[in-house]
Amino acid sequence: MTGAATVPPGGTVPLLARRRHRQWPLAPFLYLAPMIVLLAVFTYWPLLHTLYLSLVQWNMNPDQPMRWVGGANYRGLFNSPLFDAAFRNTLIYIIASIPLKVLLPIPIAIFVWTLASRGQIYRALLFLPTLFSFTVVAVVFLWLLNPIGGHFVQLARLFGGQWPNVLTDPDLAIWTILLISTWKVIGFNTLLYVAGLASINRDYVEAMRLDGASDWRLVRHLLWPLLTPTTLFVLISTIIFAIQQVFTPIDIMTEGGPQNGTTNLFYMVYQYAFRTFNVGFGAAGTVVIFAFLLAVTLLKMRVLDRHVHYQQ
Repeated sequence: MTGAATVPPGGTVPLLARRRHRQWPLAPFLYLAPMIVLLAVFTYWPLLHTLYLSLVQWNMNPDQPMRWVGGANYRGLFNSPLFDAAFRNTLIYIIASIPLKVLLPIPIAIFVWTLASRGQIYRALLFLPTLFSFTVVAVVFLWLLNPIGGHFVQLARLFGGQWPNVLTDPDLAIWTILLISTWKVIGFNTLLYVAGLASINRDYVEAMRLDGASDWRLVRHLLWPLLTPTTLFVLISTIIFAIQQVFTPIDIMTEGGPQNGTTNLFYMVYQYAFRTFNVGFGAAGTVVIFAFLLAVTLLKMRVLDRHVHYQQ
C-alpha cells in the first residue's frame, strides 16, 4: 500500500494555478449573460418602451403613426376624475391590506405552530384557497353574493334578515373586493409565518418557559422579534401585489363600479389601454404605478429594516 502521491516541483498544480490566473477577464460575464439578456429583453426594454409610450399619443392602430405629446398624457391623467378615484382606492387597498394580510396571519400562524405535527390538517385547509385562481374565486363569490338567489341572501332570509347588494353599494363594494382577495391569499401568508416560526430554535422557547414566561411575554419578547424578517418580506410583497390581487375580482364582479368605487390604478391602466385604446394614458398610468410602488417599497425598507432582528 503506497502513501499519498506527491506533486514534484514544476508539475501540473503550478501549471493549473498559472492558467487559472490567466483566465479571460470577461469569463464571469459569460455565465451571467443568459440572465442579463432575459432581464434586458423582458424587464428593462418593456419598461423603457412604456416610458416612451407615455410621451406619445397612439390608439394601437398600426396605420396611424405615433404623435409626440411630451408630458401632456401625465397632465391629462392627473386631471382625470378617474385617476383621483383610482388613486384613493389604491391607498385604501394597500392600507387595509396591512392588518388583514400582514398582521392577521401572525396569530393564526402561532396557533398552527403550537400544534406541531397536529397542525398539518390546518395548514392544508389554510393553503387550499391559494390553489384556486382569482377567476374561479371571483365567479364563485359572484354566485354566492347574487342579490336574488345567492347563498348569503338565503341565509339572511332564513334568520329573518335581509342581505344587502354589496356589489352595487358604493360604501360596501370596495370592502367586499378586499375581503375576497384577503380570503384568497391569507393562507399563503400564514404559511410563510409558520415557516418563519419553524426556523426559531426551540431551546429559546424552552428557556423562557423555564423562566416562567407567560404566553403573551413569549410572543412579545421572543416570537415577534424573530419573526420581523418574515414580517418585512410579507409587508413588502403585500404592498407590491395589493393592487394586482384585486384586479380580477374588480374586472369580473364590479368592472370598477359602482361610480368608480372599486377601481384602482392597475384597473385604470387596463381601462385606458385596452378599453378606450388610449395607449398614452395607459402607459403614463403604468409609470405612475411603478414610481409609486418603488417609492413606498424603498421607504418601508429604509424605515423598517432597522427594526428587523435576525437570529445569530
